[in-house]
Amino acid sequence: MQAASGRVAEALAMQYDKVLICTRVVHGPPPSSNDFPLEASNIGLFAQPAWRTTLGSLRHFIGIILAYIRTCRRSDVLFVRGMCPYIGVLYLCALIFRRPICHWIVGDPVALLRASRRNGRVMDMLALLYALQDRLATRVGRWLTNGALICNGSELAQKYRSPRTTATVSSTIQESEFFSRADTCQDDTIRILFVGFIRPEKGIEYLLDAVSRLKPDFLWELRLVGANEFPEYRKMLDEIVAERGIGDRVHWEGYMAYGQPIFDCTRASDLLVLPSLSEGTPHVLAEARANSLPCIATTVGGVPDVVTDGYDALLVPPKDAFAIAQAVERIVGDGELRRALIRQGYAKSHTQTLDRFVALVQTELRPGWHNATLQVPQE
Repeated sequence: MQAASGRVAEALAMQYDKVLICTRVVHGPPPSSNDFPLEASNIGLFAQPAWRTTLGSLRHFIGIILAYIRTCRRSDVLFVRGMCPYIGVLYLCALIFRRPICHWIVGDPVALLRASRRNGRVMDMLALLYALQDRLATRVGRWLTNGALICNGSELAQKYRSPRTTATVSSTIQESEFFSRADTCQDDTIRILFVGFIRPEKGIEYLLDAVSRLKPDFLWELRLVGANEFPEYRKMLDEIVAERGIGDRVHWEGYMAYGQPIFDCTRASDLLVLPSLSEGTPHVLAEARANSLPCIATTVGGVPDVVTDGYDALLVPPKDAFAIAQAVERIVGDGELRRALIRQGYAKSHTQTLDRFVALVQTELRPGWHNATLQVPQE
């Protein structure tokens, strides 16, 4: 599975007698981003037919619904991650079988599709309509089942407001993976890091514009870690690099496995920049600060729930290359600020670990829980 889902599944398997995963199955070598192996002996599988896109899932309607029914019959409680095909049917199954359900709302596909073009006007419009009906079906399904919604960030929680909606900061980092250091930016060349899928909503063009604006005497290199999912978008980014003449300082690292490889990369860097146009509560911000890396991010989605501007990161407006460049130069030039961001980010990331998130999921799955909440864990 993807590490973000797989780590949560493994952690839940330590708390329950059995965890049954209902997901699509591809036979053969896994895609690079699904390379996290599930090792817990009490994890079982209800296989859905293999589908790659939401449109492609239409051909497997019956197979997917049968997998939902089998899952509901065999389970005592249901935990759902993100968007699923036919979410309304899944909620209906939970209602019929009277299963407590907790739905983890990871991101906002409506905001994402409005923030950037992905697959052309017609396909983007169809995707937006699907995302809107998914949101409506989730809200209706939650009401029918009295289910719980765990939303990544307070902005997303407001869109799914209900008596059982909780805003949180999800993470996959564990205490044993923290790395403490007092400072970065000690060498002549400043190593800037981006980690995330190479997608239009990540706003990478603004990061490339920003580094090209840094002062002429500012020595830097940029490492971009992440799988390339949109060839046309990557082509546009390569054109920006060529036009600005920064090809010798921009390094495309491709996909990097979660765990020690990505942690080693983080610890070898001086600061992280996340120039996103749309986000939930990005795991990379928790992981970077847990590894003592000062961070710059945009004020979108749930990012302001993860970090506080000027306290444990610097926040800038989206689509503002000049603001990103200023923030980079500020962190590099102000050692006192930089060390404070590192120290306070490291401390705050202790409140955003995998164990804390799984404890919240367990609480929401406990039958008889009816208190209305809308909260974000604080330091």
